[in-house]
Amino acid sequence: MIPAISWIVGAFLIWTSVVGVDGKFVSLKAGEDAKLTPETISPTGVAATRWIVKTCGGCKLAISCVIQNTTCAMNQLIIQTGKRTETYCGPKQERYVMTTSVRNEASVAIKTFGNRQGSYCKVAATKPYLNLAYAKEDSSEHGQGAGNKSTTCACGWTNKENGRIVGGKEAFENEYPFAVLLVMKRTGTPFCGGSIISDYHVLTAAHCTASIKGSKIAVLVGEHDYTSTDHTRNSRLIDVDKIVDHPLYDDAALTVVNDISILRLNKEIPQSEKVGPVCLPTMRRVLKNKYVKVMGWGKVSTNGRTSTVLKKVDLRVIDLEICRTVYGSVNTSYPSQICTWAPKRNSCQGDSGGPVVWLDPETNRYTQVGLVSYGKECASTDPAVNTEIAYHLEFIKGAIRATKPTAICTKVYKRYKQFEDE
Repeated sequence: MIPAISWIVGAFLIWTSVVGVDGKFVSLKAGEDAKLTPETISPTGVAATRWIVKTCGGCKLAISCVIQNTTCAMNQLIIQTGKRTETYCGPKQERYVMTTSVRNEASVAIKTFGNRQGSYCKVAATKPYLNLAYAKEDSSEHGQGAGNKSTTCACGWTNKENGRIVGGKEAFENEYPFAVLLVMKRTGTPFCGGSIISDYHVLTAAHCTASIKGSKIAVLVGEHDYTSTDHTRNSRLIDVDKIVDHPLYDDAALTVVNDISILRLNKEIPQSEKVGPVCLPTMRRVLKNKYVKVMGWGKVSTNGRTSTVLKKVDLRVIDLEICRTVYGSVNTSYPSQICTWAPKRNSCQGDSGGPVVWLDPETNRYTQVGLVSYGKECASTDPAVNTEIAYHLEFIKGAIRATKPTAICTKVYKRYKQFEDE
């Protein structure tokens, strides 16, 4: 046998045994992480290791890897998450891989030949969240009737029929007067969600608008089913004449932060019982373990059809650290994002930019605490990342002043309160 071929065959046999049988056990507590770098196992420079990683019950493993873009004969990465086994290699392979285990165990195998720098991975254990209690009912009284405290102007009300809605379902017609749909003017194609925050301004995500000129898009207000011509008499299509993306948002960056944008419309929004603004926060609020509501016309399944009617879903706010371990781009050192989760319920493509709202029990009105930024598969068990509104209040106020000074609606509270922890 030719020496070079003999070496490759021998190395392959070693690799097969590493992947198929042997493994190094790694145990991680919630919040811990480990770097996985293969060990040299032969004088010829073959490095190959398989790890079996476990964590606590109810926790998950977030796996992020850097891949060497060489041939599959020289470098391979194999990850088994409990749902599927994936092999990553070759010059056309993406350089980075991020995935999450289905349960609390995963297997990772890496091999490289000839003393070359190969792939390596970081595995982090999330805090428990899969076993969190989840039971949320949407009362017909939410957003209707006066609360103990007032707001500076009418905002955050709802239009509901009697009864209760459990889980994610179609919203009633004009149930959320502040929810809007962004559409391309030339084609009429909807592409993102947003919310009314003043007579002339809509709030959305910067990743929806970063590559678009304002003159090319319009906002559909007062809509429920955008395919129906007579479903609601309150819908209006209003052109956008200026887009103000957050100045620190970078559409090309791997770390998605400051994902927020203000749209100025070319005419005043005709407000009524069916169309009006959402309330905005006055300060940051501790939302961990509270329930919030997300709404939009996004896809009903991953890469599937887009919903033609406004849909809503209740999600739970969980520790931002969990989103950090699932998505390496989350920076917890300055928490400008909100992490939300529910079992097999989540926001999806097309919901981007849509409002994440919380029912303030003092006003009985919905306050927008976030907007949809990014996540994984539709109805995934993984959490989603949302831009926090309170963190970006100065940007919002500044953009409104610079484009069309108009009032926003907030809760009236006593001046001496500096922070709300409810």
